[in-house]
Amino acid sequence: MIGIDISDQTIKIVQLSSAPKWRLVSHCIKTLPRGVIENGVVLDKKKMGEEIITALTSCRIPVKIKDSVVASIPETQSFLRVIEIPTMSEDEIHEAVRWEIAQHIPFGLDNVYVDWQACSASNHLVKSGAMEVEVGAAQKKVVDPLYDVMQLIGLDVAAFELESQAIMRSLVSRDWKRKQGILIIDIGNTATNVVVYDYGASRFAASLPQGVVQLLRDVPQQDAEQITENLHALPKWFSDRVEATVSVAADALVRDIFGIVQYYDSIDTQHAVKEIILTGGGSNLLGLDRAFLKYFTEVHIQRGNPWVNILKGKRVAKPPMPLEESVRYSTAIGLALRSCVPL
Repeated sequence: MIGIDISDQTIKIVQLSSAPKWRLVSHCIKTLPRGVIENGVVLDKKKMGEEIITALTSCRIPVKIKDSVVASIPETQSFLRVIEIPTMSEDEIHEAVRWEIAQHIPFGLDNVYVDWQACSASNHLVKSGAMEVEVGAAQKKVVDPLYDVMQLIGLDVAAFELESQAIMRSLVSRDWKRKQGILIIDIGNTATNVVVYDYGASRFAASLPQGVVQLLRDVPQQDAEQITENLHALPKWFSDRVEATVSVAADALVRDIFGIVQYYDSIDTQHAVKEIILTGGGSNLLGLDRAFLKYFTEVHIQRGNPWVNILKGKRVAKPPMPLEESVRYSTAIGLALRSCVPL
């Protein structure tokens, strides 16, 4: 399977070999020119197709490949939530889900595609006569043009999937699927996604319009470009020179994340945050570690490992690329795992 993680600024591709002997076949990142896609909406289908073909070529993946692809839908243009409904048959659930989420989404039901799956966690308290359903909705204005592009260049699309779902699949191991209060923070180029995952489902999601680009706005442009291109491997002399400036912005981001967590903990004490997993290329940003330790004094914090569901035994300690670089591909890896690793 091939995972294609598409944002406003980049295309990230990961190709994995088939189970049970997982292997990273290829991976690459392609920067997108401005005006091709904005806020997750493809504006230039022809150019977008050309950019995907270029990215696939740099990964040495032929466009006419037999493997199916799974592509991402940005969190800002989607909705993911666990809702509680009366216990009912599968035929009845679809209408009940649509009626329930109509009260929560700002897009309008006619403008979205909706999918759902029943939550299977046995150790989560649910009212008598009720059941939990994890619901996802994505805007048609995002999905339709992206599907047209994939058709235009001849790719077989197995599915479009929300970024947060793909990230859960790559970062949450089987041992962690029944844990409570896992906060996953994905820091990308233009946005930071915050997802609370526990008891086998995503309970809450929020997106902040602060990514690496915004966090580096007070850094000279030449330095900002150097940081963006080498977040996982900056020379110490360079880090020492820019860290003070970057740390101010990093602190502001973590303070906003802390505010989201305080709000979430206040409305849902049953799922209070107990663990934090950092992922995305921006998770390597200077000053972030210090900021998280400042605000989250009683929460265990760690970098995500997107190979936990791929490598087994001693192989986990020897991923095919350093973890500092691997976190840039967390979403793409999760997309490529879709057919084999259940949420």
